[in-house]
Amino acid sequence: MSFMKYLPTFLKSRNLWLGFLIVLLIGCEVTEPILNPDYTGQKGQITDVQGNVYKTIGIGSQIWMAENLKTTKLNDGTIIPNVTADTNWTWYITPGYCWYNNDSISFRNTYGPLYNCYAVSTGLLCPTGWHVPDKSEWETLAKFLGGTDVAGGKLKDYYTSLWNDNLCIVNNYGFAALPGGRKLIRNYKGEFKDMKYGGYWWTSTWKDDFTLYSVSMYHDNTILNLFESSKRYGYSVRCIKDEN
Repeated sequence: MSFMKYLPTFLKSRNLWLGFLIVLLIGCEVTEPILNPDYTGQKGQITDVQGNVYKTIGIGSQIWMAENLKTTKLNDGTIIPNVTADTNWTWYITPGYCWYNNDSISFRNTYGPLYNCYAVSTGLLCPTGWHVPDKSEWETLAKFLGGTDVAGGKLKDYYTSLWNDNLCIVNNYGFAALPGGRKLIRNYKGEFKDMKYGGYWWTSTWKDDFTLYSVSMYHDNTILNLFESSKRYGYSVRCIKDEN
């Protein structure tokens, strides 16, 4: 008698069954959150200057937004320009954003905008009392979760079908990272890439005049990547609460 008849219906679908087997083979962790120190698992919400409401989650000693930032204004009310032309994006030296594929209808509510580095560098992109995390704050998050080799798997959203193939995704800390893709500029030509395959987020830490540190997670592994990125790209933003 096949044991398949005893499995829940959702495991019988081809993609999720394949994902389940891969989890067993490569050891993607599926566990409940560890409820310490104090803020771990603490849920709440925050509202930005435009009235967008975000879920928040405590992980370790940090409190993060559990959604990508969606604002198109700085927290002082300044409007951030929507930059759609590749040539303008390449040479823009003031805050700007775009939607993936320049399509706000399809991508705004789920993923939020892709911001340029100058929006991040204003220090005014997140709601008051919150900020774009620096490299060390992402490192602190990864360390709490067991290191960069496994942290990505623990942060990606398990409860949606947005990640391609739904592999190595457990969301056991409520962070709900999504694969919102990125905007690339190569030889002055723009390209939107990696929707459903990868999520990319700015840090606020510059390496030099041309490079910032960034974070990525991919659909097919558990790694949280901390890497150096061209300032010409467009990435998502997650905000972290200021320390008291």
